[in-house]
Amino acid sequence: MTARPLKLRVVRRPARRKRDSFTVSEAFMMDVARLSSGKACTLLLLALWARSAGRSHDWTPALRDRDLAELCRCHVRTIERLIRALDQRGLAEVRRPCVGLVEVRLKYREWAALPSSQETSAPKVAERRGVAF
Repeated sequence: MTARPLKLRVVRRPARRKRDSFTVSEAFMMDVARLSSGKACTLLLLALWARSAGRSHDWTPALRDRDLAELCRCHVRTIERLIRALDQRGLAEVRRPCVGLVEVRLKYREWAALPSSQETSAPKVAERRGVAF
């Protein structure tokens, strides 16, 4: 008996699957660069946006600080510091259901009225140097 040639079947993913991508609001993209304090902060904001996409941009599910640190390629303490800064500056609301977990709601509709990260850090730097504005 001769062996039959194998038929290869090409499996393609459906074109427009919801989980393949997420849409980013124009309001979010216009202000994220201005309000971000660096690479890790930008990656954190995009990760939080992606986690809240499809949920009418409400609260994210409970996310582990360790997972966010891995996504943003930084240390867990940096993530904790950035999340605290986002909450203090009014960029997001933060809830901590338990130790190591965080739920965040981005307030991107209010970002246009907020000062940029350079404007909020300039007086602090001037105070440290003894310069008055």
